[in-house]
Amino acid sequence: MAKKLTQKELEQPDEFHTIGWHVLEYISEHRKKFYAGGAAVLLIIILSGGWYVHNLNYENKAERVYSTAYNSYALPGNSGDMKDSYLKASQIYESLVVEYPDSRAATLSYYNMGNIYFNIGETEKSIEAYKTFLKKSEKDDILIALAYYGLGYCYEKNEDYDNALKSFEDSNKLIKGTRFESINYANMGRIYEKMGKQKEALEFYQKTVEEINDPLMEMLVKSRIVALS
Repeated sequence: MAKKLTQKELEQPDEFHTIGWHVLEYISEHRKKFYAGGAAVLLIIILSGGWYVHNLNYENKAERVYSTAYNSYALPGNSGDMKDSYLKASQIYESLVVEYPDSRAATLSYYNMGNIYFNIGETEKSIEAYKTFLKKSEKDDILIALAYYGLGYCYEKNEDYDNALKSFEDSNKLIKGTRFESINYANMGRIYEKMGKQKEALEFYQKTVEEINDPLMEMLVKSRIVALS
């Protein structure tokens, strides 16, 4: 049987409504603070959304410029002198890194410029581009190993054999178990041979033979082993 409410209980305010009333009173008394707080939250949301849109637009524009540069020499069927294509692409990349310096496309541009400048004989520019890429790239970027690989060839061309060895070694630390590991062993063997260090050259040529899957390269390396032995 339900309990009958007394007249006193009926006259007492409901607890839920009492709490709600106090909340409304508090908001009314402090409405300016609530309006300011709400406006601040709204501003943060708007700014966050605006920044996201701006950043997306920034990256998209940089990627379009990057595609123009890359397609000018990398796509099959491009006509004309290859050096001219490389020079044209390098100019576009240079403009991109100035106009969109914080974009992912700018970082990739430095790597590509390293390759391009090496191919056209601009070794110092190639080294500078590779180094800038290494500074700007994410730590897990697979291209880091290839940038060190490219640096090795640059330093070798400049007869800076110590830095060439270090670059090939740095490359190998990141590409264990891939075909580039054996190629770098051959590179290090070749550098040691140029330095007149026959023992070390033979050691790395032997490592190459153990790892290589390319019959032609294996034959060439074996010929060096025979010559040095």
